[in-house]
Amino acid sequence: MDMEEALLQAIQDNPSDWTPWLILADWFEEHNDPQRAEILRLQYILGQAATTAERPLQEERLCQLLRKGVRFCMPVRTNSIGMRLTLVPAGTFLMGSRPRYCTGGRNEHPHEVEITQPFYAGIYPVTQEQYQRVMGQNPSRFSSTGRDKDKVKGMDTRSFPVECVNWDEAADFCRRLSQLPDGKIHEHLYRLATEAEWEYICRGGPFLKTIFSAPDSGNHLDLNHNPPFDGYPKRPTKVGSYPPNLLGLYDLLGNVWEWCADWFEAEYYKRSPRQDPQGPETGKCRVLRGGSWICDSRSCRPAYRNDGVPSSRNGSFGFRVVLVASVRT
Repeated sequence: MDMEEALLQAIQDNPSDWTPWLILADWFEEHNDPQRAEILRLQYILGQAATTAERPLQEERLCQLLRKGVRFCMPVRTNSIGMRLTLVPAGTFLMGSRPRYCTGGRNEHPHEVEITQPFYAGIYPVTQEQYQRVMGQNPSRFSSTGRDKDKVKGMDTRSFPVECVNWDEAADFCRRLSQLPDGKIHEHLYRLATEAEWEYICRGGPFLKTIFSAPDSGNHLDLNHNPPFDGYPKRPTKVGSYPPNLLGLYDLLGNVWEWCADWFEAEYYKRSPRQDPQGPETGKCRVLRGGSWICDSRSCRPAYRNDGVPSSRNGSFGFRVVLVASVRT
């Protein structure tokens, strides 16, 4: 194991300790990679809770480096079925959007939320191949045996996001994945993201608080991300077909809607706790986020809120998983 791998491992072992980020930055500096050293130091500074007068300039510099193609440095884990997950540090962000950005009559009241614990998020939505391996079946419409097989004729859809999955099946997938040999510590090792966690990862986690907090554009759209809005194929696409967001996550907007753990309530933001909101205790529908191949850009926004009956399935409904950061795979 070289020094870079060792330091990334140290970050994984204690995600709340930012010291290894600075040590790794020094290591990149010594090995003639000043831009990666700079991006790591910016990650260190911006990952802290404090907001300073210099923060907007620091955020803008981070975005400049990313636009140049400098790699963001985040630890990644790969589990036994080849699913890759990236570390998401704890932090605060502005959830929701201004009233003029809201569409569809859903309350997106802007409010600060703190995610108190680091976690790992799937780099991609769950794919058809991964779902097949865990569940023993593939319900997707856009597959070689699905209802819309003619629309994907000749395509290898194993890396397409699984769809036509209802909320109960998505939750069951997480339970079964947790029980595989590399994830059997407890039943809920893998799970669906809460609505707050989903918007947190969509907006890039703790690193951007000022530049993108007012307009509801989403970090990855401003970093030249081109999700499949109007004019793109009216079907799901292979995961990772479009550039990633700030955390290196793909397909958060515009491929398939993603089930979240929460029950849906339109007015929930008015009474939700500041720390780690879990959604209402009961409800009739579960939260869906991110828009899909069937949506226009108005619905493919980080703050846009949708819902579905847990038993409902649709060719635009999929999901991704998150992983408890304190438990190793």
